[in-house]
Amino acid sequence: MKPEDAGGGTEPPRSGSGRRLNRRSWVSGRRPAGGKFLDFAKFFRAFLLFAVIMSAPDLFRRVRIETDHRTVGMVAEYRDIVLLSRQAGESVDETWNRVRDAGIVGVCVSELTGKDLAAGFLPMYYGSLAVFRPILRLALPFPLDRAAILAENTDPMLETVVDYLRTRYRGIVTLSMTEGTLIVLPQATDELADAGVMPDFAALSFAESARARVVYRPQSASGVDGERTAASVEWLKRHYPSISCVLPAGQMVAGYPDLAPLIETLRELELPVAQAEFVRQIGVQELYSGAAPSVIPLHSLARDELISRRMSRAQVIERMVRAVHERSVRLLLLRPYELYGVGKLIPFIDDTRTIGEKLKSRGYSPGWPGTIPMRTSSPGSAMGVAMVFLACVWSYARRFRGYGHKVSGAEAAVALLCAAALGFCAWKAPAVSKILGGLTAAMVAAEATLWALDAYERPIYGLLAGLLITVAGGAAIASFYGTTTAMLRLSPFSGVKLTLLLPPILVAANDLKLRIYPESPSDILRRPPLWGELILAGGVLCAAAVLTVRSGNVSFVPGWEVDFRDFLERIMWVRPRTKEFLVGYPCVIIYFALERRGRLERYREIFRLGASMAFSGAVNSFCHFHTPLILSAIRVANGWILGIAAGILTIVIADYVGAPLWKKFARLFA
Repeated sequence: MKPEDAGGGTEPPRSGSGRRLNRRSWVSGRRPAGGKFLDFAKFFRAFLLFAVIMSAPDLFRRVRIETDHRTVGMVAEYRDIVLLSRQAGESVDETWNRVRDAGIVGVCVSELTGKDLAAGFLPMYYGSLAVFRPILRLALPFPLDRAAILAENTDPMLETVVDYLRTRYRGIVTLSMTEGTLIVLPQATDELADAGVMPDFAALSFAESARARVVYRPQSASGVDGERTAASVEWLKRHYPSISCVLPAGQMVAGYPDLAPLIETLRELELPVAQAEFVRQIGVQELYSGAAPSVIPLHSLARDELISRRMSRAQVIERMVRAVHERSVRLLLLRPYELYGVGKLIPFIDDTRTIGEKLKSRGYSPGWPGTIPMRTSSPGSAMGVAMVFLACVWSYARRFRGYGHKVSGAEAAVALLCAAALGFCAWKAPAVSKILGGLTAAMVAAEATLWALDAYERPIYGLLAGLLITVAGGAAIASFYGTTTAMLRLSPFSGVKLTLLLPPILVAANDLKLRIYPESPSDILRRPPLWGELILAGGVLCAAAVLTVRSGNVSFVPGWEVDFRDFLERIMWVRPRTKEFLVGYPCVIIYFALERRGRLERYREIFRLGASMAFSGAVNSFCHFHTPLILSAIRVANGWILGIAAGILTIVIADYVGAPLWKKFARLFA
């Protein structure tokens, strides 16, 4: 097969008996009289190249943003620092100096709940008025279940606490007596048991003296609206300048549902919001969207997840490094986990230092990270996506309808005008942009699959053609949709699952139409089913369902596969996608071998459908906009190389192991 023949369509149609029609007559097709004509395969390649050129400026801007923001900060909970100092039998300052030398640049300060205050986290007494009434010996005109704080009059923190509480709450009452100052809160103790009452002022004072960055964690409280929440954050920033970031805590964002005052205050204070991965809080997406682009992605590992997955220290380290390297996380919240044993300080320091060294070896620098600038899409990148979409649709339609490989100059001009119009609509209309993205990704994967499979007579050319189509389409998608909000995962790409489901359907429709599969749909329905076909069809459906559910959902991935992924991470710069190198590309190689050898004509279709997983996964790699673009390209290349190697190994095993078994049990399946 000539390269231009492979590029423009699949194999020629077959007759009803399964005999192939004349290739030359199908390739030439119908030509209008007069005019100049271009070879469609060359036109297709030129169209994709021009689309990449149109997308290049936005691609360069995105890559520049990714390369300029490579500072990563590691922080620890202040309470963990205190616990580590007690275990080590040293002061908090000494422990802080040791963990700071290991790479920790800041502390995470949470708000104290009613339970925390009752447990003695501050040198003040907390409880209901019913508890304080026998001590104070006076009648109070308040319900006895009201929460109250009793502090000594000589406490240096008293004035600060009262001033803050008056800023945060309405209806604060203070009573000064010989026993101390009683602060009566407007809520009952039950309402504040798990709600944030006030910050850990001891932690904030420590951070100021230690010149440590603070990730402050405001928490919602009953009776505190959006304006009071914003005022309290402004008060804290004014008194404690070390607060450098806000990380919402609890099940609901503080101030919800009226988050506008808090968002406005954060913008005025130039205070970014930390975006915790895999955390679902009520109102958190609204907060991130309002604060964008002043958002810093943060990753932490919950203790429950560590125990349930039975993770080792090495796995914890690799997970933190991978979060930075693959998902553009710039803040890591590290904790001393129970797997460290009794003496947690030394293992915590060692692991922190190891994470820092691994990040440095990958080109990241320690420090406090900044926020990325706001970047939107341009009309050029919109036209690039539109050109890719139209080129793939046109190529598929010409192949499907059996048209020839020639295109006139007038058709080319109309295609450019249509691309410009579609690109403008996608640039201006979010609904059009959303639909276009998913369809483009699916069409690119389908076309890359068909171009690769149709060149079975020249396997190297077919594999390269499929890869280049994938890269061109993926680059156009990454340019237009890879905006700042998408990089921060605030505007998710809607075509990931569609890219997994639609390409196999398009490949199957193409093969049935052109009789690449030896039977028509009516022939299949008239004859009795074969056990082999039923088993393979069921396997395909189960695999498609599993891949669709697992896409973007780590909880459905078994532990052994997680270990295998970690192994690939250690030996390769970026781990390729499992569906690419273990399923997709081996199916391509197997199909090449079967087609060239003229074997298993009815069962080749299953490998053609499986081949679509390779290019679907590769296109999806470019659709993960939080991953640096260069890493996505390397991931695709690794999957291509490793998948080809796995396919060749599969052929070798099949020839020397599978072939003898097939001869023995062939009657059962055929």
